[in-house]
Amino acid sequence: MSEKKRILLIDDHQTVFRLLEAIVRIKGYTLLYADCGQKGIVMARQEQPDMILLDVMMPDIDGFKVCQYLKENEDTKDIPVMFLTARGADGDLETGRRAGANGFMTKPFQTIDVLNQIERMLADKV
Repeated sequence: MSEKKRILLIDDHQTVFRLLEAIVRIKGYTLLYADCGQKGIVMARQEQPDMILLDVMMPDIDGFKVCQYLKENEDTKDIPVMFLTARGADGDLETGRRAGANGFMTKPFQTIDVLNQIERMLADKV
């Protein structure tokens, strides 16, 4: 059996973490959590997760800058990043693409949609 996939959530709302933890556990994934951009960057470099779910609006560094940093850093550039955010305007989608995101999903989200996106991104990584 293959090793358990690890997903890093970078989001300043712990309620999102609790909801997503229950969702990804169904598929046997482990969810790691950072409550701000700076901690997320450090955890991504240390933990080398299989993918990252990233909020845009956070108190320290916005998610677009976090994503851009991760994609420019040799240690983290190959980790797929999906934005999971309340900001879903066309301009936000384009900014996310320019930052290097592999996917974009808006809150509120449907459980099945999140799982499908995660599974697709993890399958693409292999």
